[in-house]
Amino acid sequence: MNKAHELMKEINTLLGANTIILGSNKALVVEYIPTGVLPIDHLLGGGIPRGRFTEIFGAYSTLKSYVGLSTIAQEQAHGGVCALIDTEHAYDPEWAKTIGVDIDSLIYHAPETGEEAIDVSEVLIRNGVDLIVWDSVAATLPQTESAKRLSKESVQPARLAALMSLGMRKLTAANDNTAMIFINQTRMSIGVMFGDPEVVSGGKALPYYASFRIALRKAGKVKESVDGFDDEGHKIKANKITGIKIRATLEKSKLSAPSKDALFTFDLASGKIDNIGYLIANGLNNGIISHEGRSWWIEETEKFVGIDKFRGWLEQNQDAQTKIKSTLLPAFLGKQEPAKKKAGRPKKK
Repeated sequence: MNKAHELMKEINTLLGANTIILGSNKALVVEYIPTGVLPIDHLLGGGIPRGRFTEIFGAYSTLKSYVGLSTIAQEQAHGGVCALIDTEHAYDPEWAKTIGVDIDSLIYHAPETGEEAIDVSEVLIRNGVDLIVWDSVAATLPQTESAKRLSKESVQPARLAALMSLGMRKLTAANDNTAMIFINQTRMSIGVMFGDPEVVSGGKALPYYASFRIALRKAGKVKESVDGFDDEGHKIKANKITGIKIRATLEKSKLSAPSKDALFTFDLASGKIDNIGYLIANGLNNGIISHEGRSWWIEETEKFVGIDKFRGWLEQNQDAQTKIKSTLLPAFLGKQEPAKKKAGRPKKK
């Protein structure tokens, strides 16, 4: 028994069991919940970490809420209990069902104030909920602001920042096994001449407490040419938008190397992320997929003429998908299935 073990035994005898533990304790190993969005899971090394906070931020229509709902669907599919804190009051059950959410098993709360949202979140955490999605920080209303009129009354600035600072301390103290996603919006600082004018709502507390910070930004549109008519009945060629390209950037990570990004496409027709397209792009980048002219293949498999035939084959071939995923991130395969709920960190007795 080394000195560390002796000290641990002595202190736990004096102050109670599990007052201190060793850094090798298995309860400290981070477990992940897949988001169902392959590029995001690839960036994070498996998904959203349990017992930690993850911030997803960006401009409007960058799939922030989609990632949150998709993560709920993935965790529910494996028996997890999930909650949605809807400060925007914008939840749509039909859209959630389309993404795969079991709305009959989803705990939903639309708080009137931020203080209420924090209290409900703390109760959910202490009662062992697996995943909480807070959508969004920017729409969270501090109680001091809710009691004010806009006309002839002033509100002390930075109330939301103060609320989030207090809230993050309370939730951190309560949490040891709940994955929590905070969705946030970007703002532009007026008058910034040098550096990045982009900021997020809620002050600095959440960025400091978050183990992961993911920025989602628009990177372009996918278009196809279609035949149409103008208002005078003349035939014209028009551009139809079929997809949106999104760039996800890992701005901060306490669990891996930060400053990585992933480019992917959201297909408007299916309403889903193009995970197969992401696999093909990264398979080409890593030399797993090869093509010459119109011929496509993976190592010793047969060749397919045309990207559409190759893509169709890949969609049906789970072994080929697994091979590409394991090359992109060897540890990723071990994190595909959410682990059974663990007891969390040992509690002091």
